[in-house]
Amino acid sequence: MLKKQIKKGFIAFTFWLLTCASGVFQSCNFLDIDPYVADLFTLDTIFSKKEYTQKYLTNVYSYLVDYGSPSAWSTNAQPWILISDEGVAGYKRNMHIYNYFCNNEMKAEDMGPFDRWNYFYEGIRKANTFLTRVNECQEVSAMQRSEWMGEATFIKAMLYFELMLAYGPVPIVPDAPVDFDTPIEQLMVERNTWDECSDYVSALLEEAIKLLPEQVRDNAEIGKPTRYSALAVLSRLTLYTASPLYNGDNTEFSDFQNNAGIPYLNPTYDNQKWGIAAANAKRLVDLKPNDLYIVAKMENTPNLPVPPQDRGDFPNGVGGIDPYHSYSDMFTGECVLASSNREILFCRQNSDINGMNHYAAPGVLNAWSVFFVPQSLVDAYYMADGHSISDASEEYPYESGYTDTDYTFSGEKNSNGFTLLGGTYKWYVNREMRFYATIAYNNSYFPSTSTPPNMVDQQDGKVAKYFSDSKSGKEYALNRPSGEAEEYPMTGYLCRKFVHYEDSWISGGRQKKKYSPSYRMAEVYLNYVEAMNELQQSYTIGDVTVSRNPAEMKRCFNLIRYRAGLPGITDADVASVERMRELILRERQIEFAWEGRRYHDLRRTKKAIVYENAPVMGCDVSVPEVEKDKFYNVIRVKERDWIYKVFTRRQTFFPIPKTEVDKNRNLDQMPGF
Repeated sequence: MLKKQIKKGFIAFTFWLLTCASGVFQSCNFLDIDPYVADLFTLDTIFSKKEYTQKYLTNVYSYLVDYGSPSAWSTNAQPWILISDEGVAGYKRNMHIYNYFCNNEMKAEDMGPFDRWNYFYEGIRKANTFLTRVNECQEVSAMQRSEWMGEATFIKAMLYFELMLAYGPVPIVPDAPVDFDTPIEQLMVERNTWDECSDYVSALLEEAIKLLPEQVRDNAEIGKPTRYSALAVLSRLTLYTASPLYNGDNTEFSDFQNNAGIPYLNPTYDNQKWGIAAANAKRLVDLKPNDLYIVAKMENTPNLPVPPQDRGDFPNGVGGIDPYHSYSDMFTGECVLASSNREILFCRQNSDINGMNHYAAPGVLNAWSVFFVPQSLVDAYYMADGHSISDASEEYPYESGYTDTDYTFSGEKNSNGFTLLGGTYKWYVNREMRFYATIAYNNSYFPSTSTPPNMVDQQDGKVAKYFSDSKSGKEYALNRPSGEAEEYPMTGYLCRKFVHYEDSWISGGRQKKKYSPSYRMAEVYLNYVEAMNELQQSYTIGDVTVSRNPAEMKRCFNLIRYRAGLPGITDADVASVERMRELILRERQIEFAWEGRRYHDLRRTKKAIVYENAPVMGCDVSVPEVEKDKFYNVIRVKERDWIYKVFTRRQTFFPIPKTEVDKNRNLDQMPGF
């Protein structure tokens, strides 16, 4: 009885103390005492049982970002696609705050649904709790506990990295959960430098590599990390750390430093950082030398116009594969199981890709068409023979006019094939396969095989037309009884990358289940090429030696090109560092379109000031179909006064929530806020 009274008194005193302290420090969620107290009185029970321990770990997983969706209404979404130059949102209100970012109007007082500061730190706190207590679970073997620790360590590293991507240098909090008697002063954490964060997260990933299995055991474990997953994150992290913004080219941030005068971003160039990035990519490339997802050549796979040296069977050339399906099927759900795709290094088991598609698919499918693609991304895609649209060849020209007949390739028109309809503007003819897999241009055909026949649109059928008087156009959006006036493709382009041929949002239709590939091998190959391109000497990192190896750069880069059905780069290309920088940035723009990479690529390479200050261009969607030629006048998009992009220094990172900075005098705000 006495012990119970003492315990009750201690608890009451603890909550009184915390209440008194709340005026000074109410809570950064990662140091939030209230949920910690709630956790403490259940942890003994949780970690004594296998079932509860597994459920706790599952909850830790729930904090991971869903790269399959930029939608503010989706759990764990991030807005990277729609606040970079690869995507545009028609909305500017409520939860849909993308254009506040694009227009440089965001405020530290209100970052809306994409403020993940407290959320990610809460996930880190739970990962730390799991790591501290998991060995108490004696219902499983030591090996199982070790593997669980690898999973929790991986998630912890991922959450820190997501914080860094959003906020730049962030505080590294204690690995042990906060005790009740921790002095308030010790809770006033400050930012660490980017390099300190990078080193810390790299160490977490190295620990995870030691503990994680090489592969998941069965399909039920898809969504769990492997050693390859941790290596993939390490490759991305160290590549970013070697990049100009974090490696000497950041004079605009000379005032961004801590109280001791130490810059948060490394002001001195260090070429060895590229060596570290190259070595980490090489570790995975050596394990997976040509592991891209491929689909075998089909009866009507297009003939690919490549020179003789590029005609060998993949991976030595474009032969033997269907480039359209080899790329598209990873995203549409046609490759049903992530476990059957060796390219996928990590993905969430559940994703809201179809929720995002509802915003990005055309009105003829009863979708909203309010997330759209700018002309700049459309123009970045190559012609079928590898030429740019600006230097198109006579054999594969980039020209005006319209096609005469339907042309279907890589399958059947009314199922898995792609059909270039008669009456399509010739800008969209003779383009590379990734273009057709990604861009829904005017007059695009969507089989939407799950749509009941009696529900097919009487005006446009299954064709996405963006003329003002079309089912997917401006006037319909303005006049339909339900929906919003902004729900039409204001640029004249939508994204079809994640839309399966069955998908339909019409009553009676359905959507194919899909997974979200957060990390895939194509990125690691390009990471490796980029890092090698910057090396000024050879480096030995651990037991891996790297140098600027033109033959290896060409081989890895051409894996991506060949899978897309394009000619490979040449010895002359590889000989020039600057030429390779241009090719790499463009290849990443195309290969990873709408996968959330572009936003960070532009910032880390210092190119955002160029690309995100360019006007948003598109077709003239105010034109009715009877004046169709005028539709293809490329104009600055002015459908709403907020459809523009601007980039300034303050948009390099998100601001820390003002409430957190107000409570913690040691927490430096992002300059400009």
